[in-house]
Amino acid sequence: MRAILFDVNGTLLDTREHIFWQYEELTRQFDGAPASRKEIADAMHGTVDDVIRSLVKNRDVAFHEVKAHHDKLHKQALTRLELYPGVDELLPILRRVGFRIGAVTYGDARVEEALDYTGIRHYFDIVVTDEHVDQPKPHPAGMMYALKHIGVEPHQAIVVGDSPADIAAGKHAGVEKTVAVLHGFGDQQTLQETEPDHLIEDIPSLLDVVE
Repeated sequence: MRAILFDVNGTLLDTREHIFWQYEELTRQFDGAPASRKEIADAMHGTVDDVIRSLVKNRDVAFHEVKAHHDKLHKQALTRLELYPGVDELLPILRRVGFRIGAVTYGDARVEEALDYTGIRHYFDIVVTDEHVDQPKPHPAGMMYALKHIGVEPHQAIVVGDSPADIAAGKHAGVEKTVAVLHGFGDQQTLQETEPDHLIEDIPSLLDVVE
């Protein structure tokens, strides 16, 4: 194997409080009451714009105003980001043994801000966001974009993620292995139904399944 492509939110970064807080505040501001955490979790697919449109029900306010307020909340919420245990130790190990490392995420350019804030951006050869491709996961466009730009064929790559969409995107891209991690947003039963090649409890366990 020559490359590993990671999802970011829920895979490398524990973004639960970061995400829940900003969308609770956003819906409180524009709808008068915060969305429930279940509503927010269920809405977490597609682009950032898709999520905002799904959660904010008030159509009397222009979308650009809602988006601008969300941008402010996103910056305020950076302090709620945490790396999952072992991420900051695993990434340098993967680089030392020769892996190219990419990130493919639903998010926009602010994902890079989050990676910078948590101190791990420099480990990545490429970070693909929804600003690079038109089709979000489970479409393989982001995976193919990343592999092309780091010069690695799909059969030489591994995809690691916490959602069924991550695993499906990896399979559609034709990668050698897909690895589902259980500490994120996806539940075990749903992830198992996507038939990843490996199901791991945490990020350090990735070393047991990469070759």
